[in-house]
Amino acid sequence: MDFEIPEELKEFIDGVRRFREREMMPLEREFLLNGDWDLQTRLALEEKARKAGFWALDVPVEDGGQGMDEFAMCLVAEELYKHPAMFEFGGSPEPALRLCNEEQKKRYYYPVIAGERRSAYAFTEPDTGSDFARIRTTAVRDGDEWVINGRKTFISHVDRADFLILFASTDPSAGARGVTCFLVDKSTPGFEVSRPIPTMGDGWTPYELSFNNCRVPHENVLGEVNKGFAIADLQLTHGRIRIGAYQLGIAQRCLELAIDWAKKRHTWGKPIATRQAIQWMIADSHVELEAARMLVYRAAKSYGTERARHEAFVAKLYATEMAQRVTDRCLQIFGGLGYTKELPIQSFYRQVRVWRIGHGTAEVHRWMIARRLLGLKSDS
Repeated sequence: MDFEIPEELKEFIDGVRRFREREMMPLEREFLLNGDWDLQTRLALEEKARKAGFWALDVPVEDGGQGMDEFAMCLVAEELYKHPAMFEFGGSPEPALRLCNEEQKKRYYYPVIAGERRSAYAFTEPDTGSDFARIRTTAVRDGDEWVINGRKTFISHVDRADFLILFASTDPSAGARGVTCFLVDKSTPGFEVSRPIPTMGDGWTPYELSFNNCRVPHENVLGEVNKGFAIADLQLTHGRIRIGAYQLGIAQRCLELAIDWAKKRHTWGKPIATRQAIQWMIADSHVELEAARMLVYRAAKSYGTERARHEAFVAKLYATEMAQRVTDRCLQIFGGLGYTKELPIQSFYRQVRVWRIGHGTAEVHRWMIARRLLGLKSDS
């Protein structure tokens, strides 16, 4: 598989790097001290990015975007995630929204591309994550409407969202094959943002949501009734590849910081770079990072094919665990300084922990990989 980066794409990624260095890095210390940027700071950065041409990158050209493929988007994500703020360029609808019908596209898909509306993806519940069959939020049809009741938790970006991409059970007897996807406007009566959920990570505060007789018109069903599993699977495969790319940027930044520090820091008259313990930590980190990079790039290249789902599981599993090991080693190389908010390593260290959980835990990933290799059915 060819991972050669075309010259034109290299130049584009150089532009992304310059944007990160000029616009984001001066704000890093503020982020580290406060644990986040305020909304206005993020919106201002998005507007600067838009003016610089970093907008709707992966949207098809015919829909007003730049038509970048998943491999290119992984390179962009890898560069941006060298900063701990988890900042991304705007104008890119969630993959699920590409399944909108023409009328839905006018109300949801195109406004997201234009920057007029934002979405949040609502799947996880207090009693279920990866197990689709255990979704307890229900949607019952009543004429031309669906009445939704239930709760969702750990939902990102709700504070900025205008609507939800929501999954609810419409045929409980069918389990995972009885789930439907809905587009739910945030202003819909019966929908409530219950509370923010404080976490150990910087820059990420998920929310708990509740639905109490929330009425949604039938025209807001995304795709077909009881066909939500395929939509979620598409969304999750895409997300797993991107998460893998995030880990590459995180690990690369930490390793570069550690290498530079190892050359400067002296013990007993010599740089710690001359100590075998430090050398092995750096060598192991480099090898694991390069291996993860190949897996993520392979998954990105396979996106849109039958292999993509499996490749995404493999890439995300290895990349997230790699990033956990690399950030830990790099923090250790810095010693006490690495534990302070003077450096981003401690923030990265906490951030990568959530990626071993989100979009399917590492244990679920191992199960799915093994199940495919062993040829086992879904109930095995």
